[in-house]
Amino acid sequence: LTDHISAAGDGLTFPKHIWKSASEYVNSRPVPSGSKARSNKPPASCKNKWAALKSAYHQVQFIKSTSGLTWSDVDGVGVSPESKDVWNELVRSCPGAKPFGNKGFVHFTAIDQMM
Repeated sequence: LTDHISAAGDGLTFPKHIWKSASEYVNSRPVPSGSKARSNKPPASCKNKWAALKSAYHQVQFIKSTSGLTWSDVDGVGVSPESKDVWNELVRSCPGAKPFGNKGFVHFTAIDQMM
């Protein structure tokens, strides 16, 4: 996708032909060792994965802008007894942030560079 940012426009919404190319690329990659089946991802699957990654990116962006919390792309917020109240309030207002309490988002930097 990074090679096709110019085709995406605002919000990195890629056109249909990009998802077809992404699907062909993913399906042409060697399968991980131990895996028996080749990948057979349709274009819609690639588009949905990108939507999920963008959503996670925006959740993390919100977390990083919240006062009283720290962030690590590997460990997430790393909720501590000192930050628990701030974290619980953030999750109440933004439930999509919950998975990042003690789990990072390793794709943040790559997506941030695309944005």
